[in-house]
Amino acid sequence: MKHSSSYDNANWDNVKAFLALYRAKDYEAAAESLGVDGSTLRRKIQSLEVVLGYSLFVKENNRWTLTPGTEIILDAALNMEMSTRLFFGMTPRDKGGVVKISLPFALINQFSDVLIQFRNVYPEFTFNISSDARFVDLEREGFDFAIRLARPVSNMNSLKIKKLGTFGLGVFGSKSYLNEMIKKYGKESILGKSELIETGINFSHKSHEFIFSSLNWEQLGFLGEVKIVCDDLESCASFCMKGAGLAILPKFLAHRYSELSCVYDASNTLMAELWLVSRLDMRSEWQVVLGDMLSLKSKELEIY
Repeated sequence: MKHSSSYDNANWDNVKAFLALYRAKDYEAAAESLGVDGSTLRRKIQSLEVVLGYSLFVKENNRWTLTPGTEIILDAALNMEMSTRLFFGMTPRDKGGVVKISLPFALINQFSDVLIQFRNVYPEFTFNISSDARFVDLEREGFDFAIRLARPVSNMNSLKIKKLGTFGLGVFGSKSYLNEMIKKYGKESILGKSELIETGINFSHKSHEFIFSSLNWEQLGFLGEVKIVCDDLESCASFCMKGAGLAILPKFLAHRYSELSCVYDASNTLMAELWLVSRLDMRSEWQVVLGDMLSLKSKELEIY
């Protein structure tokens, strides 16, 4: 029986061409990375567009970018690439080695499975992970990658940066704390009398747009007093969960604590960004794969 579905007409080489152009933003560079000429790459992209029924790229500022609305195709292509590597047990052309990563403690739970999955594909690599909350100096301290809850804006020198995703914030309190406040002072006391837990920034962050350094309780309508200051979000969440007061937390982090209840969803006004910073050139196969795996995982943070 003859089939005419897009699935039956799928071609993995065309998907690889799609990913190459997405990463390079340039036909010539993408073709070179695949070892083909520019016209061959264009035919592969056009063939894929015919199967799907729509254009995949638009040219902006002399760079080829994804057509709006095709992000789901990118996710599917990246998953296909990862599944292919796992299926064939592909290992890197590099000899492996130690990869040093700065990963805030609040993100360990989100990204540990990504690092484990990466090692299933690239077993020759070893991860050396620091969960320090501060922004490490990659070049001076020898870190290969850093995942940061802030947007780099200056003094990046030769470092490569890649936006991984965005996430919403909210004001949270433990159910027991909120019930006690309401019982003692009434519902209105949550805004005016609550004890507050704050994220203290005790390290240099001038080269980043770090939203946690500019949060203002009064602008959110809360007039209580700050009683606890922590230098990392996980500690803030822990104190909050144990009834010490209200805390401004990433929604994905608060979601892990079943005792926490959202008092105010600030997602409409407070969105933070997650960035990958690297002192490597991000061109080697394993570096590209790791970056894409982190990007895919980051999208899960946006659903909370």
